[in-house]
Amino acid sequence: MSMKKIIFLLPIVIGSIISCSKSSVNAEPNPSTPAETPIAFTINASNNSVSLTNGYAVTATLTSIMPSSKGITIETTLVNQSTSANIAQSAAITSTSAANNLQLVNLPQQQWCTATIKVSSVATPSNSASQSFTVVYK
Repeated sequence: MSMKKIIFLLPIVIGSIISCSKSSVNAEPNPSTPAETPIAFTINASNNSVSLTNGYAVTATLTSIMPSSKGITIETTLVNQSTSANIAQSAAITSTSAANNLQLVNLPQQQWCTATIKVSSVATPSNSASQSFTVVYK
């Protein structure tokens, strides 16, 4: 066999061997965890809410699908608009209910405050939404 034929046939033979060998890549699909539905909720409070006591009741109602069997975390924060001071509130709660009754506490008399309600997925904390409103204790 001449040298030209060997040089010509050698790449074809090597290519055939490589293409017939088994791949080491796993052929089974890797099922991925579906993403959670983004958190959405409503509150029964609006800007310029007025309280006759130093507390204020508000209900947060989840309108999206409950993110997992672990449920949601609900945090409340309250900031005095005059002083920008954070006003201590109750600890965050974990719930698997759609409707959750919350109580703002320690409202200073005759000072407007901004209340923020944050709802997060327990399983995926980055899946969260927040709503704010203003409130005053007259």
